[in-house]
Amino acid sequence: MKSKRHNFLYSFDVANIQEGVLKLFLALSILLFVVYPLFCILKNSVWIDGGISFKEYQHILKDNSRLVYNSLFTAVLSAAISTVWSIFLSIRVVSLTGLRKKLLILLLAMSMVSPPFIASLTYIQLYGRRGMITHDILHLSYNPYNEWGIIAMQSIHFVSLSTLFLIAYLEKMDRRLIDASRDLGASIWNTYKRVVLPMMFPAAGVAFILSFIRSISDFGTPAVIGGRYDTLASAIYMQLIGYGKMEYAAAMNMLLLIPAIISFIVYRIFMVKSGRTAEVEGFQSAGTMHMPSPGGTFGIITGLFSLIYIIMMLLQYGCIFVTGFLKSRKGVYYFSLEHFDNLFQYNIKSLSLSLEIALVVSLLGSIFGLLLSYYLVRKRMPLGGFFDFMATLPYLLPGTCFGIGYILAFNHEPLKLTGTVFIIAINMLFKQLPAVLRIGSVAILQISERIEEAARDLGARRINVVWQIVFPNLGNAFVTSFLYNFAGCMTTAGAVIFLISAKYKIAVYTLFDAINSGEYGVAALISSIIILLTLIVAGIAYGINRFLEKSISSTGGKSK
Repeated sequence: MKSKRHNFLYSFDVANIQEGVLKLFLALSILLFVVYPLFCILKNSVWIDGGISFKEYQHILKDNSRLVYNSLFTAVLSAAISTVWSIFLSIRVVSLTGLRKKLLILLLAMSMVSPPFIASLTYIQLYGRRGMITHDILHLSYNPYNEWGIIAMQSIHFVSLSTLFLIAYLEKMDRRLIDASRDLGASIWNTYKRVVLPMMFPAAGVAFILSFIRSISDFGTPAVIGGRYDTLASAIYMQLIGYGKMEYAAAMNMLLLIPAIISFIVYRIFMVKSGRTAEVEGFQSAGTMHMPSPGGTFGIITGLFSLIYIIMMLLQYGCIFVTGFLKSRKGVYYFSLEHFDNLFQYNIKSLSLSLEIALVVSLLGSIFGLLLSYYLVRKRMPLGGFFDFMATLPYLLPGTCFGIGYILAFNHEPLKLTGTVFIIAINMLFKQLPAVLRIGSVAILQISERIEEAARDLGARRINVVWQIVFPNLGNAFVTSFLYNFAGCMTTAGAVIFLISAKYKIAVYTLFDAINSGEYGVAALISSIIILLTLIVAGIAYGINRFLEKSISSTGGKSK
């Protein structure tokens, strides 16, 4: 009896130690790879010549205040345009059924795996001084390299994520609210005006804030098509790469962080309000809803916005895939494989390196993020609120900020990572961690705690409950997280572009190099390969997941 009790206590202690070590590892990882780099940026921006000084901030606000204004101007307009566009487009998609709805959602999802800079590339190819549409078809010639080009490209690029978010929000709305409004004699327009649109306001606010943060941290679009119009993000890139002014770039990053954190606070307010709207005004807990098709002027507007988006996406992707096989001679385009020959002059190995990094980061990042989200949701981690906010910081931090932070934090002993492939992989993992946490949190909330309690009552150790009960029920969340990580790794640029070395170059850098060299055909080929690789991996991942689900369900059926 004493021996059994001793074994039980030993097993209990080992289980507690294992779980304690796991939680400590998660916490230390957040502190080391998120908090510490940010602290290094702050220190580097104020610690100058052996003392505290704010001269870099004074210099920015005095001589470069225009950069702050430019960043806010483009961010507000891009976020506003993309949000309004997303409202109309989401209403149109939810009102459709069958194949048309599936094709539109597929188009929205595809636009999220576009490599960076590619929207700017197609903008130049289609609407530039010698663009296929402006010059060859409309015989126009104008300067596209200005703030309006940045706003146009960012607005179009941000529409897809905002629309998918609003679609998910609309499909949870209770159909009875729409029916009640119609039964009381309200027209379709009045139903949308007085019922649907007011309920969408909090979600639209969230979409606006997310687009604002993405715009203010975007350096690729201003760098490619901004011309002489600079923003803080693009200026940071030039200060670091072109002039090597680390302190100045660090101060710029800290200024960018201020509106990002303010935006996050407003984002949380809108999210809380969105949740209260769902509770008070009525949302379905599951399933989808078919909205009444908007008619009249409102229907024409939603249809027009949808048509414009479809045409622009088809033009964009058509341009990407076709440009790699076209050459122009005296204004006449002809089929050519010359770009393939030029492609091999670039570092093609960067594609295989990107694929390897993406697969490893997707696997480890999904496991890490789901584990962390479990302990945060179940409130079994000390200082959970603190670590939740810290883990969310990478989304708020501009890519340039997160990249510079890693340079400052890991360029010396005892943890010297600069110049290695590890710093690229770790940066990617933690940059995409916030989205994985949100995906995991939603999935974990759908798992009843009673299942875990039942397993504990039957003698299962807590660590075994996590691996053998919780994780097997997170299959869909794992696949979603895996694909999000993979697409992000294949298309990310903001942070890792500062971390690559001559030995370890990723595909996005090769793409950026081709665009800067004016080799648009080569850039189109690289973009096409990245998109196809992402879609192939997505198809394989979904296929494996469906096969496993069918196997589990068939096994369960046989056991019954």
